[in-house]
Amino acid sequence: MLLAAVAIVAACADPVTPDRECLNCYYSFADTFPPDTFIFHWPAGRLPVRFWADPRGAMPTLVPYAIRAWEAQFLYGEFSGVVVSDSSRADVIITWAGTVPPDVPPDTGAAQPACDGATTNPELFSDSSVNVLQISIDVKSSYSDGAVAACVRRVTIHEMGHSLGLVRHSPYTLDIMNPTPTVNWPSAEDRRTIEVLYHTTPTIVPPPR
Repeated sequence: MLLAAVAIVAACADPVTPDRECLNCYYSFADTFPPDTFIFHWPAGRLPVRFWADPRGAMPTLVPYAIRAWEAQFLYGEFSGVVVSDSSRADVIITWAGTVPPDVPPDTGAAQPACDGATTNPELFSDSSVNVLQISIDVKSSYSDGAVAACVRRVTIHEMGHSLGLVRHSPYTLDIMNPTPTVNWPSAEDRRTIEVLYHTTPTIVPPPR
């Protein structure tokens, strides 16, 4: 969940062709603290969003995969991302929080809560001292390497969703933005929600580059 500065979550569907049958099915993406409503997304002038990936373990593979997962949810290029080699040029920095897991193929069985994630709340861009978002991925002990590999793939996509402006969690168990996601790809509801978000006027903008 998002708690002021961070989002902390635990993390089986295949990529699907976007469907447009239910245009009104989406979950809440904005934080509301009356009388204020906080809405964030990356504006067109800040695309592509620049991500820096921890060079250790599978992270250099996980981050581009997560970028592709979210880019695939849009019809008109409302979001695009790129991996940069210099962390000082990044808009979002993604690192391991502790132990770096082995880079092995992910398990294909039932999802296990083998990792957690945390993301800086984009609302803190309203504080001039915050100019980059931080995502951290933390693995748990007592799970197989394959279960951890599957979990970090899910959670990296989930946490990147927070960094794109989906600051609320989905109540639906088959959404990647559920507090404990068990799917490997954004669902139809995730897709419709982020589409609506990126066509909603934000109340918070990122700092200038």
